[in-house]
Formats: sequence, C-alpha cells, structure tokens
Amino acid sequence: MNHLCATLLVFCSSINIFFTDERNDFVQEIGTCAVEYNAYLVEPQNRIPVSLVVAIAAHESGWGKSRFARKANNYFGIKTKSNHMFIVPKDNPDVKLAKYYTVCDSVNDFMDLINEDHRYKTFKDVLHEQWLLNVIDYEVLVNTLDYYSDDPKWKKKILKIIKRLEII
Repeated sequence: MNHLCATLLVFCSSINIFFTDERNDFVQEIGTCAVEYNAYLVEPQNRIPVSLVVAIAAHESGWGKSRFARKANNYFGIKTKSNHMFIVPKDNPDVKLAKYYTVCDSVNDFMDLINEDHRYKTFKDVLHEQWLLNVIDYEVLVNTLDYYSDDPKWKKKILKIIKRLEII
C-alpha cells in the first residue's frame, strides 16, 4: 500500500508543472491510466513506475502525436497478430500495430505485456527487488528492457524523458 500511496502522491502533486504546453495533458492522461492499472489490476510487487510508463508512451507516440496514437490509441508501438483490430504503417504493410478503443486500453496492454511476457522476466525480477529495497532505479530498470526496441539509442532516450519527468 505504501508504494501506491507514494505513487499517487508524487504523481498527483506534480501533474501540471512538467511542461508549458500540451504535453501536460499527455502526462496526465497516460499517468492516470497507469496509476489505475497499478491500483486495481496487479499485485503491489508488479506495479510499474508511472514515470517509466509515461516516458515510453511519450517516446513511442511522439507525445501522442503519432498517427498510431491519434487513429488507433496505440501509444507504445505494440504489434498484433489480430486480423480485426489493427493499423498498418504506411511504409511497411507487413506490420500490424494493435488498435485500441481507449487510451487506458493501450496503457493496460503495455503494462500487461511487461508484466506477463517472458522476455521481460529480468525487468520483473529487478522491479521486485527494487520495491523490496524501497528504491526505484530507472536506469537499471530501463537497461533490462532489451527486447522492447531495436533502436540502440532507445534506452538513453527513455531515460532522458524520465529525468525530465522527475525534475520536480
């Protein structure tokens, strides 16, 4: 319960002071979905830090401005094998990206992916250890997400956004 209370307190108290533009709305929308997921859908040790979720969504969706975010509520670049709810990149018709009804559906799917996919077992192990020690080290966590992106600079980009979010 302490982790959730601390997450809610830090997140809610700092909501509108990150940026001087529409990115505040983005942070609030994605962050609210992440807080709700952490509060109601997972065990305490599986709660993913909200700043990490917001940073990945910000990077992957261009702060919500990408075509995938606008037309499909896909803020994380999540691919699908489904044949009924998807959107296709204009330059790569062989790739299907998941399409969601709501922003929170996208956030929930991302957080489920990180919590349930075997490729992120190291992330979960490190996260559990950090919750036990009551210290979240974003650099260590991000460095366990090797399978999330092919971009060799992805981790640095995510950490830069997290640092901006954590300036408060």
